Amino acid sequence: MVFGFGKKKTVENPVSPVQHQREVALQEIPAIIKELEVPRISNILQEAKRLKTEIELNRKDIHGIVLHLESDDLKLDDVDKNLKTVGKRGKDAVVATIKKETSGRLTNIERYDDVVAVNNEVNQTLKRIGDILGLHTRVMHVFARKYADKLKEEIAKLAQNRNALQMLINGQENFKSNSESILDLIKKMDELKIKERQKNHRLTEIRHEKSETLQTITRLELEISGLKAKPEHREFLEVRKKIDLLSQEKQEIKGKIDAQFTKISRPLSKYSYVSSFDKPMKKLMEELISDPYEVISAHNKEPVIEILQATAKSVVAGNVSVKDSDKSIELIEETIDRLDEFLKLKTSFAKKISELEASLNVFDIKTLEGKEKELEKTRSNIVDLEASSEKIGKEIKENESEHNAIKLEIEAKTTQLNNGKVVIKT
Repeated sequence: MVFGFGKKKTVENPVSPVQHQREVALQEIPAIIKELEVPRISNILQEAKRLKTEIELNRKDIHGIVLHLESDDLKLDDVDKNLKTVGKRGKDAVVATIKKETSGRLTNIERYDDVVAVNNEVNQTLKRIGDILGLHTRVMHVFARKYADKLKEEIAKLAQNRNALQMLINGQENFKSNSESILDLIKKMDELKIKERQKNHRLTEIRHEKSETLQTITRLELEISGLKAKPEHREFLEVRKKIDLLSQEKQEIKGKIDAQFTKISRPLSKYSYVSSFDKPMKKLMEELISDPYEVISAHNKEPVIEILQATAKSVVAGNVSVKDSDKSIELIEETIDRLDEFLKLKTSFAKKISELEASLNVFDIKTLEGKEKELEKTRSNIVDLEASSEKIGKEIKENESEHNAIKLEIEAKTTQLNNGKVVIKT
């Protein structure tokens, strides 16, 4: 015989079929849970008190059995001395432990926590009795079989009542767990509602902002059209067209100057390495070799002539080696002679450009360009607003989907607690 009285797996009674439907507001559910819990706790306390009475009787019966066992000599005087010692020691240990476990008073049940306390106390009693009987099971089988059988029977009754008590607690703990889950879901739903209100408010702001932006676009388009329709704008465009056409003339002048300086590029480049000019003149010489069109001006005429004459002298002196020195000197002198021609071409071109650019003042192009930039930026804002609106709209739909899923879950869990279908008002 093995004495084991562990907890048995308890199963709650299945939920009764739904008898009615109850439509409630979301904010009413916490009160409904409280309303359901009060009679439930009352029933638990009532049933737990009944079970405690049964348990007390079980303990009393067990206590009576061990008192008889205590007064019974078990005929140990008739057995071997060593066996007698083992038997007496085992009997005394069983009697002492069970008397102790069945003598104390259980917690008085006044509230739910007392039910849990009593259940824990009975669990401890069963465990300690089971442990001591398990430890001395051979002694009980050999010397006190009739007491062992009686104890087994009474302990089984105690365990049965303990299991019934445990079932009450399991049911209440499940109720509490489901209640807390429902309250958490309600809190989550409230948070979703707040987010949804915020997103809808933002959508309203975006619609208003978009409407104002579209009005701004219309205004800017009208203003731009009005500016472009002015005769001054047409005159401005004609002048700018003439300026653009003059770019060809500039290229022709530049081509003539570049062609002339290309003829003397070899001696001029070689002289740049051996010249004794100071830094400003050396820098001017490098720029003249790189882009003569930009360097040639009335201001730079004398320094350019000085550079060209110095180059010619260096060729004559043999400091700059060229294939045909006479030809190089001739081309340098030719370049010096043509400087006035180049200056005249550049001056004439610059005068034409200056006169045309002065004519551009007939129209305030900066105002038009400013409005066109503003229009481009405003159109970009419309694209951003539409993207934001689409994103927020998608988030609102996701919120609604999550909201509906939570609503169904709350209804299902509350229905389970209520034992009647609960529907949340929309």
